[in-house]
Amino acid sequence: MLVNRRIWFGFAITAVFLGLLFLQIDLSQTVEALLEGNFVYLIPGIAVYFLAVYFRALRWKFLLSHLKHIPASNLFSVVVVGYMANNLLPVRLGEVVRSYYLSQREGISKSAILGTILLERVMDFLTLVLFLGVAAIVLPVDRFIYELAAKFKVPGSLLVLGILAPFITVVAGIVLAAIRPSLPIRGMAFLLQWLPKKIKEKFVAFLSQFIFGFASLRDLRRVQIMFLLSLPIWFFEATMLYIIGFSFKLHHFFQDGVEMAFVVLAVTAVANIATSIPSSQGGVGPFEFFAIGTLVLSGVSPEIATAYTITMHLALLLPVVIAGLVILWIRNVNFRELIGRVKVK
Repeated sequence: MLVNRRIWFGFAITAVFLGLLFLQIDLSQTVEALLEGNFVYLIPGIAVYFLAVYFRALRWKFLLSHLKHIPASNLFSVVVVGYMANNLLPVRLGEVVRSYYLSQREGISKSAILGTILLERVMDFLTLVLFLGVAAIVLPVDRFIYELAAKFKVPGSLLVLGILAPFITVVAGIVLAAIRPSLPIRGMAFLLQWLPKKIKEKFVAFLSQFIFGFASLRDLRRVQIMFLLSLPIWFFEATMLYIIGFSFKLHHFFQDGVEMAFVVLAVTAVANIATSIPSSQGGVGPFEFFAIGTLVLSGVSPEIATAYTITMHLALLLPVVIAGLVILWIRNVNFRELIGRVKVK
């Protein structure tokens, strides 16, 4: 059973961020900005987004290659189903659905697949930090960070530390586990020695397979390929955001298209890093709050920033949900039944 506490916690986080957002905007002007949008730009924007999804499948092929060689074309549908589930389920439970769905199709360990998905998140974070660094060439990113921190009434350095410390800890743990897998396995066995033998063995077996998902880190060339494949993923997603910006004449707030491109890079990085905060379906709440905050600090009016962010986030969420449901329908898989199977596994 999916844990109800996690679900309600996700909704609570979303409510907090949306509440903070609504306190800062004029709702009637935001609705007016939405009604004036030119939504024809959504068509090329969504097409570009699915290019990003294809590169996700291609990168995942390399992450999974030590488990089984699976064509990227086969993985594309699994990635779409996984992202559909992420957009319909809170606190990124879609990652569990994706690992289960691929395990059922390809007969490989769910735990090891989950390990590769964690590596995906690490690659994504590194790429987004790189994007933020590129944006800092033109934009005062440090001022953005400290002004965002002021909204939460915390020191800027503490905000940065709060974001980076968990990531650095996770990366260090992953690298250690990939190099010396016996260390965390022995540690788990020691910590759980008070449990009945069968339960302890089950936990240790899960951890062993999960760590096996990190095995691709032992090959430096493969690591380089995976990182290089992360660049087009986020480039195409940023391109989608750039294209949709013309729906609300976002370029009128900047000197030229180049400055707008740097701002979009910053929005892409900040908003997607924010979705690592546990929340409800599709990262709703943190995504909007940080995307809109970045745009407003860049000189965009709050109402235009809100209308744009709502539109582009829906463009990120809805098409992949529809595509995922269509894929399951074609394969004669009921989504509720799939979730039910995941619950009891």
